[in-house]
Amino acid sequence: MKIQITGLFLLILIVGCSTPTKNMQVNVNVKGLKKGTLYLERVEDSLIVAIDSFVVSREENAVLGTNLKYSELFYVQLDRNNPGDKNNRIPFFGDQGEITIHTTLDDYVTNADITGSPTQEVYRSYMRIINQFNNEELDLLAAYFNAQINENTDSLALLEKQSANLLKRKMLFTTNFAVNNANSVVAPYLALSELSAAPKSLLDTIANTMSEDVASSRYGKLLVDYLSVLEK
Repeated sequence: MKIQITGLFLLILIVGCSTPTKNMQVNVNVKGLKKGTLYLERVEDSLIVAIDSFVVSREENAVLGTNLKYSELFYVQLDRNNPGDKNNRIPFFGDQGEITIHTTLDDYVTNADITGSPTQEVYRSYMRIINQFNNEELDLLAAYFNAQINENTDSLALLEKQSANLLKRKMLFTTNFAVNNANSVVAPYLALSELSAAPKSLLDTIANTMSEDVASSRYGKLLVDYLSVLEK
């Protein structure tokens, strides 16, 4: 009887001292990774800081987590203690619940497949279109350099006009996307990250259409603070 009571006491002690489950769990699988450390990171006071880590000693699934109330941008950094590793941070929008990231060691960032985050899906739909703008921008830049080399002033003037129009279309698309997704934190995030140099009227439009929940989020508050600075 005494042994049973002691065992029951130990069970209660173990359960009581176990680490509470975080409301965002990130499962990371890096094919080909057998040794290294994965860090879950977020931006705090303009710095990227690690908030959780997982030491990989064999090819296995890593589990990272944190608690959050509103969705925000996170990173999963891979550290293999290798000076040659450079582009080693996978950005993603975290949400409450379980998120899964599948990738490979050779193409750690570019091969990343992220599922389980509704906010990431919204951001991914934005990036599909904005990448088309970016490709067009690169084409115009290449044509501009060629015109400079050939000293073709007529082409330079035309390309400058086309670049200005492209920038305007890109800005308007981002604004419309943010307004159409006013119930997602992606809206204020885009206003801050992509439209900081845009006319204040566009930022006001995004801020005024944000849902109450989004306005209470980290990026919603940052956008409101940024607009108050612009008014001074």
